[in-house]
Amino acid sequence: MPEKPPLERYTRLDYVLLAGLALAALIGAVLMAWFVTERLPHLEDEIAYIFQARIFARGALWAPPEPEYGAFFTPFVVDDFPGKRIGKYPIGWPLVLAAGEAVDAGWLVNPLIASATAVLAYALGRDLYDRRMGILSAILLISSPFFLLQSATFMSHPAAMLWLMLFMWAFLHTDLAVEAGREGRGWSALAGLALGLMILTRQMTALAAVTPFVIYGLVRFIRGQMSLREAWRRYWPLAAIAIAVTLLQPLYLTVVTGSPTTNLYRLIWDYDRIGFGLHGYGVEGDHTLPEAWRNARRDLRLLWSDLFGWNGVSWLFILPGAIAGTVWAKPGRRVWPWLLLSSFVSIVVVYMAYWIGAEVYGPRYYYEGIAGLAILSSLGLAGAGSVMVWLLQLLPGGKRAGRTEATLIAAGVLTVLIGWNVIGYLPKRLGDWHALYTISRDSLDELDRLRQTDHVLLLVRDQRWRDYAEFFALNSPWYDGPIVAAHDLNPRTTRAVLALYPDREVWYFNTGEFTPEPAPYTR
Repeated sequence: MPEKPPLERYTRLDYVLLAGLALAALIGAVLMAWFVTERLPHLEDEIAYIFQARIFARGALWAPPEPEYGAFFTPFVVDDFPGKRIGKYPIGWPLVLAAGEAVDAGWLVNPLIASATAVLAYALGRDLYDRRMGILSAILLISSPFFLLQSATFMSHPAAMLWLMLFMWAFLHTDLAVEAGREGRGWSALAGLALGLMILTRQMTALAAVTPFVIYGLVRFIRGQMSLREAWRRYWPLAAIAIAVTLLQPLYLTVVTGSPTTNLYRLIWDYDRIGFGLHGYGVEGDHTLPEAWRNARRDLRLLWSDLFGWNGVSWLFILPGAIAGTVWAKPGRRVWPWLLLSSFVSIVVVYMAYWIGAEVYGPRYYYEGIAGLAILSSLGLAGAGSVMVWLLQLLPGGKRAGRTEATLIAAGVLTVLIGWNVIGYLPKRLGDWHALYTISRDSLDELDRLRQTDHVLLLVRDQRWRDYAEFFALNSPWYDGPIVAAHDLNPRTTRAVLALYPDREVWYFNTGEFTPEPAPYTR
């Protein structure tokens, strides 16, 4: 593979490719959001993110207490502080999601993030290697069932992956700028901003994903490849901006809770802790290394199918890609395949310290590392193409072939694999993901047909998350929107809620049916 000069300028072809890949990712994610997740939250985590995002979209830091205690209970929303209700999660993702919620299009934020992430996958693959690696990397990522599904949710993982990819790309360009005789401070500052936003979004993931880059920097310093003064000049903007952005979380906690170290997770579940022990970790009370290993194995087994839809063998080209990427890289870039791989491995290892795995919406705790795996797999595909060309040349009468033929073979193999995904794997997974937990738009569509006004009070009898999820997704944290959904707990509480909204059209929902009057109370 021919070497490319540092900081090679993008051409018109690059921008056309970027636009096409961005559009493809956006269309795929929007279709998934419209027809599969149906623009609804399916996990309790999502409703908490939406709740906090709508608070920020209104220009506030917290919402007022429930107008009737218990009737508006929302999962993972903390009400331990007088006069305040907030989501339990870090503020990074809700701040981003708030931009969409402000225009009633929160569901579109992650598809837009998917589009930007595909652009960065191309940019990082291209700038590390060449244009064909950029194209293959982005296509692999866009074809991933896992990528498309997460991009159609209200979860924080897509934003965290975007910030990780931006960090990696800016980190690379910081070094390239210095090698070209420039300061590189703008790139360093951009890397710091991305790192700070990643920490503000998912702290544990950020710690894991960036650790290999910290180790890489320390190794360069120890080997004398970079002096302390050079490291300071190169990376002080990164460190300063990352710290400044990260401090927004403890500042927020101080303002809202009175302490910068308040653990909102444990206010919901006291056992929601990181680490190992025989008491106080997880629902069962203990979290051990064997249990951590079982969780990791189960999640990885699912990942090797959901990653590219290759039914258990999505890992196939990752390690060959790391080897090929090392061989093809310029001398100063040969560490990069291993940075991409170790960043993913670090995420897997660090999440072993958490008491539960994550299989709903795919093995989502590992999601942020899959863009790096897409780049490695593209290198592996290109390497397989080169090996096949070499083997063909060894045959009697074999003709001389080169890079073009290798690229065509890699593209052909990728086409077959994407076809396998689209025909043999994706349809079943779409069926698994659609109406997850029986949550769908059917009940909302029925309510739209029944209601006569735009000021509705809906009282939901069933208390399981799956029974009220789609309705509570309509709520404003101030409970003053066109539709207000509340729990129909008992006659006393329901009378109190009715008194709060005397001028609204009232409907009751119980065991899948709407009625204008409440069903009999059994307790």
